[in-house]
Amino acid sequence: MKIMSAIFIKQLNDVFKNPVVTLSFILMPGMAFLMRGLLDLDYDTTVFAGVAFLAAMSVAFMPISIMASYISEDIETRSLRFLVMAGVKPGQYLLGLSSFVLLIASLSMLAMGFIGELSGGDLLLFLVASLAGLLPATALGALLGIVSKNVQQGMTLGSLVGLFLSFLPMFAMVNENIMNVTNFLFSQQIANIFNYIAFGPPTYMVWSLTRAFVIIGINFVVFASLFIVVYKKRGMNLD
Repeated sequence: MKIMSAIFIKQLNDVFKNPVVTLSFILMPGMAFLMRGLLDLDYDTTVFAGVAFLAAMSVAFMPISIMASYISEDIETRSLRFLVMAGVKPGQYLLGLSSFVLLIASLSMLAMGFIGELSGGDLLLFLVASLAGLLPATALGALLGIVSKNVQQGMTLGSLVGLFLSFLPMFAMVNENIMNVTNFLFSQQIANIFNYIAFGPPTYMVWSLTRAFVIIGINFVVFASLFIVVYKKRGMNLD
């Protein structure tokens, strides 16, 4: 617990050293606020419908790009090598760093909920689904970061993968073949849940909340397991 707390505090201090990366958590709610003001929604359409896509995009993009950047920076500055030498286990490192990212990302998603004027059960479902989706996204970002050689590569890889996963649900809505593939991804299930909140049950597929959360959970287990394997395999070879 002390190790994870130390990593959390370290990352909190690094926010002021690299504020550009952390500003991504503010950028997405800001875009949602502008989007809500620019869209001319029908009387029967919920306000959240105007920001649902950006909210789903945020769940995938923010943690992946930020985690990849943070970990690749630790590799480049040799901070991660020092932690490995100190006996920090992969689970401890992942939990310590991801807890910081999850906290800030959760606050960002809470702002999204308020911008979308959600309340009651819809707001609760939105927050639960957001937190669930942030978990596999954070683990995937960590995996991309640990395989990167430097900050530039980590930021580029994280941003590209984050954007790819963010836009896939949009393409899947107009192509059933893509939907058959993306249904196994956490980003698609998050988009499904947010669409349910915004418009009601979608007509283009049959799904359930239980199934969505199970798929999201499987994604998290897969990405987290791969991170642990790579962390252990690289060991001291973090140059």
